[in-house]
Amino acid sequence: MQVGNLSRMTDDELVKGLQEGDLRCFEEIYKAYSSRLYSAAYNILRNKEVCEDIVQELFIDLWVKRDHLRIIHLRSYLYTSVRNKVLMTLRSGRVALDLEVVEMLIDEHAADNRIIQKEIHENLERGISELPEKCREVFVLSRKEQLSHKEIASLLNISVKTVENHLTIALKRLRASLADFLLLAVALLPLFL
Repeated sequence: MQVGNLSRMTDDELVKGLQEGDLRCFEEIYKAYSSRLYSAAYNILRNKEVCEDIVQELFIDLWVKRDHLRIIHLRSYLYTSVRNKVLMTLRSGRVALDLEVVEMLIDEHAADNRIIQKEIHENLERGISELPEKCREVFVLSRKEQLSHKEIASLLNISVKTVENHLTIALKRLRASLADFLLLAVALLPLFL
């Protein structure tokens, strides 16, 4: 393949070059998409190292499997690949999904995701109601009333360390009870934030 100015090549031309083993086309695809794919993964996982690994693995797979891939739309292929790797990472337990990040993402796309938002809220409220009484009380004061650990400790007449322990237990139980549902919700969220 005759390659002129790589930055002026279309995605289709870059894919053709990639499939023919042209390292320059691969590098151009990497330059064009790696930071955007990292951002898409980071918007969900909020873990720099894991997201860097995901993007690196994606591009290694792209190069190694280049002659077997059927890529019709490069951008769609890459974003679908990063979404799948994010989901595999979440399923593996390598990264704990932050409930606050999921809620923030849902809030940002409320018009498109009202049903998901309602389901997450209902599942979260159900999970909160199933917490042990003291954990529930501390969690509500912290997350809903926005009180500091020190304020909660003073209000409940317990130590700050006890507040932290109750929050740790509450978050651990909520993550466990909502894990499958959150994986589904994340899968349905747009990665193009």
